Amino acid sequence: MMQPGHTIARKLLPFFGVALAMLSATTALTPLAHADDVLENAPVTRRALQYRAGRQELGLIFNATLGDPYTRNLLPGIRYDYHVLEWLSVGADLMYGIPVVTSTADQVLAKVRVSNPSFAMEPSSISYMATAHVQAAPLVGKFVAFGSLPIQFDLHATLSFGIAGLTGGPAINTAQTSATIAPGIGGGFRLFFSKFLALNVDLADVYMKRTLAVTRFGQAPDPIFSSNLLFSGGISFFLPPNLKRAD
Repeated sequence: MMQPGHTIARKLLPFFGVALAMLSATTALTPLAHADDVLENAPVTRRALQYRAGRQELGLIFNATLGDPYTRNLLPGIRYDYHVLEWLSVGADLMYGIPVVTSTADQVLAKVRVSNPSFAMEPSSISYMATAHVQAAPLVGKFVAFGSLPIQFDLHATLSFGIAGLTGGPAINTAQTSATIAPGIGGGFRLFFSKFLALNVDLADVYMKRTLAVTRFGQAPDPIFSSNLLFSGGISFFLPPNLKRAD
């Protein structure tokens, strides 16, 4: 005798066959599904945004000479650049000098005064600097800071030429001129935190003809061209605020 379960299965078998046939037909007639590509109809090459080309840069800078034996020179100032190309700019700087006597100068004064109480330590200092410069940025790019903050950057090299004002005590001022030419070479980097705000950090070697200080006999040696290592940091504002794409 046929069991009830087998009877039900035999009755449902035709329906399973029809369902299987419909599924096979649907699969055959339906094209394979695929994920949409967000770049499917986009151009092969996308033009990059230009953060420098055709823009003007106005900056507030703070410079300081490094490794000075007798007087450290603090040089706050302003900077202007016009970026002719994305990698090339021309500009100028104007800085005001603030001298700070080093501990070495104080030690020399104290030591020499033991045998010569009338000795006056006369170091020279930079009273101002006005320079023009050309800057090339062979490397530009972008990175992500803190996992979510995109920052544009460039690494650049700078050639400059300008005039530096000099000052000192009576013997120093007699030996040297009041101003000297000041050629320099340097490099640094720029970080863009937005379309119009950037941080600049540079290190330059500037040459000046001056007398650093008097001797222990109070005489000023002849001025010579000497290297002055200059650290510079500052913020820049870029105009216009809107960016263009590369051609």
